[in-house]
Amino acid sequence: MPAAAPVGILAMGTNLSGMEWAKDSLRFGASSVPNLNFTVPRKADVAYLAANGYTKNRLPIQWELLQPMLHNTVANAAARAAIGNPGAFHAAYEAYITGVLDAHAAAGMTCIIDCHNYCRYQDFKFQADGSVIGLTVPSNPLSRPYTSDNSQVKLRIFALAAGATLTQSNFTDFWTRAATKWKSHPGFGGYGLMNEPHDMPQPGGIVPWNDELVQRAEDLLIWPAFAQAAIAAIRAVDPLHPIYLAGNYWGGAMNIGPKYNPAWPLAGSNIIYEVHTYMDAFNNGGGFDFDLEVAKNYTAGFGVGPVTLNTGVDRMKIATDWAKANRVKLAVTEIGMPIDDPRWEEAFKRTVNHAYEAGCEIYSWMGGNHWPIHNHPTNHVPGWHQNKTLEPSVSGPMKAAAGIARATLFDDGPGWAPAGTPVTITVYARGNLASPVVLTVASNNGGILNKSRLTIPAGANGQDTFTHTPAANRVTTLSYTSDGQLGGQTPPPRKIYSLSDPVAYAATSLTDAAMAIIARYSACKWELADGHTDYLQGGPAADGQRVLAISDSGYGSRAGNAMEMLNWTNKDSSAMGSMSLPVMRVTNGKKNSDHTLSETFGFWCKKSVVTPVKPITRNLVPYNIEDAHFAIAAVSVPGLNNTGPVFQASLAEHIYSSDLGFSNSQPQAKWFDITGQTLVLTSPTRLPANAPAVIAFTSAAGAQKLRVNSVVVASASATFVPSPFNQMLIGWGFLGYYPREGFRGNVYSVITGKGAPTPGELAVLERYLGTTAGIG
Repeated sequence: MPAAAPVGILAMGTNLSGMEWAKDSLRFGASSVPNLNFTVPRKADVAYLAANGYTKNRLPIQWELLQPMLHNTVANAAARAAIGNPGAFHAAYEAYITGVLDAHAAAGMTCIIDCHNYCRYQDFKFQADGSVIGLTVPSNPLSRPYTSDNSQVKLRIFALAAGATLTQSNFTDFWTRAATKWKSHPGFGGYGLMNEPHDMPQPGGIVPWNDELVQRAEDLLIWPAFAQAAIAAIRAVDPLHPIYLAGNYWGGAMNIGPKYNPAWPLAGSNIIYEVHTYMDAFNNGGGFDFDLEVAKNYTAGFGVGPVTLNTGVDRMKIATDWAKANRVKLAVTEIGMPIDDPRWEEAFKRTVNHAYEAGCEIYSWMGGNHWPIHNHPTNHVPGWHQNKTLEPSVSGPMKAAAGIARATLFDDGPGWAPAGTPVTITVYARGNLASPVVLTVASNNGGILNKSRLTIPAGANGQDTFTHTPAANRVTTLSYTSDGQLGGQTPPPRKIYSLSDPVAYAATSLTDAAMAIIARYSACKWELADGHTDYLQGGPAADGQRVLAISDSGYGSRAGNAMEMLNWTNKDSSAMGSMSLPVMRVTNGKKNSDHTLSETFGFWCKKSVVTPVKPITRNLVPYNIEDAHFAIAAVSVPGLNNTGPVFQASLAEHIYSSDLGFSNSQPQAKWFDITGQTLVLTSPTRLPANAPAVIAFTSAAGAQKLRVNSVVVASASATFVPSPFNQMLIGWGFLGYYPREGFRGNVYSVITGKGAPTPGELAVLERYLGTTAGIG
């Protein structure tokens, strides 16, 4: 059931980012395919936000994708046939937007259409005869036409001078058509005229101002003239819906005043001035390490001096004071919270509270489900943990500001503790608690708890911790009971292992022995027995249903770093591409995911990458290629020619990886580092068709092995240079911004972790995974 929003709640939601991501090589590359180069929000995304009390979202769109030819373009018949008629909206992209509005209407929400173009438009160069040199029409009908000649693309920008390449008539035509199309849609919530105007031409100029070495000299009256014309055009069609108006200089909250926006406020009814506010030094949402931001000793809007916990509030106060003085409405249409430091959360909480108390609408950056967004250092994207939807941490302070009381409890911590060694467990809420929740923790097998009563405080994202010191050579189950708050909700029982010899313990319990080894290496484990239909309010997947979410049932997850495996591909309609989704199968009583169809997009654990400029402490894949690591999978192949990855750890934006998979149904391990060094180990024999098997690799400096059903079938010696990973995948690959075909077989379970297990430990893990596939 949707969370009840307080009466009179201000509009609040997120930016459903994804539809604007194709801009980088638009027109001179085939980078315009849905679910690959851009992604349309799913109905499930919208329904989940509504269920959590949110009322309105912002949908960034790309002007060129919606209106691929400006209304006054002179194009010949071939160009029109390929690109579209002048001014016409692209039918598929228009339908995507309508579908998002439909989802909002069905969920009782509304949605702002935001032209996310920065006062620019990337276009073809049309020749005097209306042709485009090198114009190419891809065979894929969902991919847009492009030119093979990069010189035949030009960037247009708003200007008032003679010879302007992007005119007021272009802009008013676009918004007139959009208003006519969507003004009556029940899910429509307003017009975001233009995202982040910036670096406009100088007075009398027609090209962007981009010389940062001298004083800014752009014409600050260009954008107001275009905005006023668009307001008049929209009001001629739609007198009611709000118009969201950003300011010059990237729409920064601290820049709303007369220095950068001397024409504000503009004439018109129901105009809401939109601002963007972040807490980092440059107010661009790109600084994720609090200490590095402080060390810059600069604060945009104020000059010399470090950022503080009040930087966001200070920036917002400039905007809220201006809005109050001018008696206009204000919306924060972009605001983000880096997820990796509690100081960012405190700064964000203060900023959101100020904005809400000042009557501002609030839209976080960024939600949506395009692949780079998942676990970006600033995101509003739900995950999946302990077989429940994991609410993004940014949501907690937003809910608290609005008085929306809803939260879910989880716990995380190590599971391996040699006798006498305490382990620390964190129990935490995601969301907002109206009142404290009290839990009691108990042990079924002795040991010492430093406390048995836990209190999760009221407010956003509260947590409490405790330690457990197990007795020697035990398997201990810790369980929770609730005081009845949150409907009696508790985290699931948690096992702690202090076994002196987990390998020998396999004679007593194979499962506990395997889990003890997984705990020892803080390894991840994904079993299809845990497969669910969705990571947003999903249920257990039955035979024949799509399976889109698998929790880490091992010990790889930590508070703030859930190692979920997800599939967020939008297949709400047939116009979303030819890719397939995994389907649950039950074979001899064992659940497995079916990846046998061509272009099956499998499961994805997407994280951040560590660099010297962007250190992240929690939101990480557990190892990089140079680290000792291992991967084990229980799988089957349907034929003799299956080729592709079963499991991959890699960097999405590069082509290096560690792969466990097949070549012509022969098990194979492959490593490729950032220098191009490649190592491939291949089994000399194929797997029999449809016969489950356990395949594995181990890699440490100077020692790599490939194992099939616990037998080493190939080995080599290599040492890889440091090459960071930011993703793990099951059933497919993704390298160099592009998906790679998987092995087109069936997956029962996968384990991966950092370290070098002994042969005996590997054998226990392999035997255990074999049981998930009915082997042994």
